[in-house]
Parts: sequence; C-alpha cells; structure tokens
Amino acid sequence: MKFIDTARILAGALAALVLASAPTGAQAQVTRPASKPALASAEVVNVYPEDKRVLLAHGPIPAIGMSAMTMEFGVARPGLLKTLKKLKPGDRILFSAARVKGDYLITHLELAK
Repeated sequence: MKFIDTARILAGALAALVLASAPTGAQAQVTRPASKPALASAEVVNVYPEDKRVLLAHGPIPAIGMSAMTMEFGVARPGLLKTLKKLKPGDRILFSAARVKGDYLITHLELAK
C-alpha cells in the first residue's frame, strides 16, 4: 500500500509541476480529469449485516479528516449491502466514507488486491 500512496504523491507533484509551467490565460486551456476520491485501506474486524454495519480497523481517511482507528461504519446505498454480506473478518478492503447526519457511512467499497 505504501508504494501506491508514494506513486499517488509523486503523480500529484508531477501534475502540479506541469500545471505550474503551462501557459496561462489565452495562451492555453488546461483540462483536468475528474479526480476519484482517495480510497482508505482497512481490515474487516466484524460484519453486522442485519444492522447494515461493519467494524473496520482502518488507516487515515483524509477526505473526512479522520486518523487511523477501529470503528463501525454503516453503508450508504443498498447496493453496498450485497458486498458487505460477502465480507468476513480478516478481509482487506479499500473504501471511501462520508459523514451523513452524524453517522459515518461507506460510499464505496472494494476488496483489496
């Protein structure tokens, strides 16, 4: 995972360097691709499918300003419940989360490779 994080940092630094040296104003138009939110990594500690929740030991989640810890998350969409039901303790996942009405919800979930 550290290699992926380092690669993302280097790619971001390179993009910033290219944009900083590019012509501005009427000289050029810069098109930036839509960025995908960074995914956090986690290990599944326990799954509570009846409550639509999962307990994760996760790394930092910069998108919501959260440091690494172990905590429960709900799922934001019914479609994620199918994936949630397939998880078992010890599985490694990548996910994104958001705070919705005081609860932290998983908005994207995939098994880590």
